[in-house]
Amino acid sequence: MFIGRWNKGDELPEMAGMNRKDGLIYSGSCSFFEQNEVKIWFFGELYNKRTLCCFLENNAEAFWDVYNRKGLEGIACLDGAFTCILKKPDTILLVRDHHGLSEQVYYNDTYFASSLSLLRMTQGFDTTPDYQSLATFLSVGYIGVPHSAFKTVRKLGGGETIQAKNGRLECHSLYNTTLIEPATSNKTLDECADEYAALHAEAIKKRIGQSSNVGILLSGGYDSGCNLAALRSFYKGDIHSFSIGFKGDNWTELPLARCMSDTFHTKHTEYEIDGSEIDALPDIIQYLGDPFVEGGLMVNYSVMKLVSANRPDVLLGGDGNDQYFGTSGREVALHYLISRYGIKPFAKLLYGLLNRSMFDKDTEFYRIRFHLDKILHILDGDLFGFSSFQLKQLLKEPVQNRASSISADIRSFEHLYTQHQYKGDIEKIINQVILFKASKLADMFGNHLTFPYMDLDLYNFIMKLPVSYKCKGESVSSIAKGQGASKFLLKYHYKSMLPEVITSKKKQGGFAPMPIFFKDDDQRNRIADYILSSSVVSDFLNKKAVEHFINRYDKEEREGGNWFWYRQNRAIQYFNLLALAVWWDEFVKQKSVSLI
Repeated sequence: MFIGRWNKGDELPEMAGMNRKDGLIYSGSCSFFEQNEVKIWFFGELYNKRTLCCFLENNAEAFWDVYNRKGLEGIACLDGAFTCILKKPDTILLVRDHHGLSEQVYYNDTYFASSLSLLRMTQGFDTTPDYQSLATFLSVGYIGVPHSAFKTVRKLGGGETIQAKNGRLECHSLYNTTLIEPATSNKTLDECADEYAALHAEAIKKRIGQSSNVGILLSGGYDSGCNLAALRSFYKGDIHSFSIGFKGDNWTELPLARCMSDTFHTKHTEYEIDGSEIDALPDIIQYLGDPFVEGGLMVNYSVMKLVSANRPDVLLGGDGNDQYFGTSGREVALHYLISRYGIKPFAKLLYGLLNRSMFDKDTEFYRIRFHLDKILHILDGDLFGFSSFQLKQLLKEPVQNRASSISADIRSFEHLYTQHQYKGDIEKIINQVILFKASKLADMFGNHLTFPYMDLDLYNFIMKLPVSYKCKGESVSSIAKGQGASKFLLKYHYKSMLPEVITSKKKQGGFAPMPIFFKDDDQRNRIADYILSSSVVSDFLNKKAVEHFINRYDKEEREGGNWFWYRQNRAIQYFNLLALAVWWDEFVKQKSVSLI
């Protein structure tokens, strides 16, 4: 971790047990390089130095070698999990890897830091919340870059740089996806599958190095299963596998994970979530910085805690593979078809009629609105959380939503699928949700978690794949009917290597059934009391609306039943309220929070 200043005259806080050098305070795994008046701090690791004709052991020196020879274009070719700080007499440059897998960067006009907690300690920090960002969090579960929960604080995204020079801060993206269009290929399906498999195996080799103590996360689906199959194709040593299930819930995939463990001979450890894990939320929020909630949050927390008791040298995760190939093929196809055939205005009208409180209950109207939400807002990602009409009731003062600046590209299904894949799946969901969550929680427990599917060579290969090798269907209409095959190329290659019980089962998707955290009456009452007594209710939220939500949740919990996604979204809304209350008390009021 680190904290630094843009300008020489700014004071840094006193930090015991940390290194201090040239206006930067830092600790943890950091390589340093100095040449003449250039100083470089490198946090993290690199995987492809040799590919770039760089044979230097010191990663900071390797970074400088590539940057000195090829500039930012060379840095864009670095594959790794890193955050790098480069200082010259008149310039400070911060760089994050493609997906932001190493240290986060929060900054204001005076300071920068690897965590919001560290930045909060700086002199003259402005504690004014960004109410628009907090409202966005209540809707979607996270605050997108460059915004943060504080009005004067910004975040640097994955694959981005920020440069301070002549009193100005300028951000730049290393990976421009605005002009990406659907690709074509002269290679056969078999040729592409073989090339993909070779790149995938090589990505794993680069990440485990010479380690003889390898761990893997097993969910019981394709992503973790293919990681394990590829690993076993060249690695004969011990593998420690870790899985998470849910007590008393049909969604548990522990039997499938055990099947994978038996097939590929791993030393298997598992844990079942019972809902009490929510007590750790204050520690999680303090570590993550901005308020954050996602369906897999407590899954990641629980498995990282489990791994820390028997920590391997390196741990392989399957995160991000869905998004690299592209998700929501059915919704993309439906958005394309209703746009091309002039139905979209009528769908928007119907959505507007249903998006109000009178239809906010588990009926067919709710289900129609739920699906229309995903189809019409295809580039915005999943909108689990409070809808616009609910926010009007929930907030003391109205805030204006940040309008999306991206228009759907409906020149063809392939154009829209590609746009959704890069602007939605990768830049939003991978970089700001899935990998942010997984990498930060791994770091919280000191686990060395790596993501082979996020390999830069795999990324460049997938960019050149035609859409039909990612999402396969007889026609756009068949995909819209749910008859398409996602991750087609990966499944084509690996299906025969995995047990049939794995390949024939519909994947859960890595999330927890969120109502499990609000099932126990005593726990739910404790959570309700905490939220209602939190200062966020008196400062930002309408207390009557919060009370109404809690009372209604209690009533529906006692009655039981209801559609899975209705109950899931309600529980996520409850989780969002709790996370916001915890964040407000910890970061705005500087209070220690306990839910026990």
